[in-house]
Amino acid sequence: MTRKRLLLTGVIVLAGVVILGAAATPKLIAWSSTPKFCNSCHVMNDQYEAWFLTGVHRTIQCIDCHLPNGNFAEHMLWKSIDGTRDLVSFHTGTYPEPIEITDRGRGFIQENCIRCHQGVVSRIATDGQECWSCHRRMNHKAAIFNAAVN
Repeated sequence: MTRKRLLLTGVIVLAGVVILGAAATPKLIAWSSTPKFCNSCHVMNDQYEAWFLTGVHRTIQCIDCHLPNGNFAEHMLWKSIDGTRDLVSFHTGTYPEPIEITDRGRGFIQENCIRCHQGVVSRIATDGQECWSCHRRMNHKAAIFNAAVN
């Protein structure tokens, strides 16, 4: 194959990938933002069931709490980073059992609690506490326990 033909083939393949990526990206972003997608890894079953059964936040998606939602670029950056990390750890079997949230993830959740409940939070002194230290039913494990007890 001549250099010119090889270059042309490469350009055509690259153009195809770009076109396919542009067409598939909105659907991929939407699909990968659903709780069903998050639960596609079996290690998330308990967390999914807690979300599904307890009902407190059933109207929102996992990403509404677990990713930054200040701006689209930051949201997509962390969605890509965390998603890739989760995918690799799941397929290599290097995830902790039971799964645990990272310190960065805890920060995202805290920021999102405050963002969604800003009116209430502005009237109370939190003294640097994490929201779920008082609202224990928001913790997935506690929510499963509470659902079983009630």
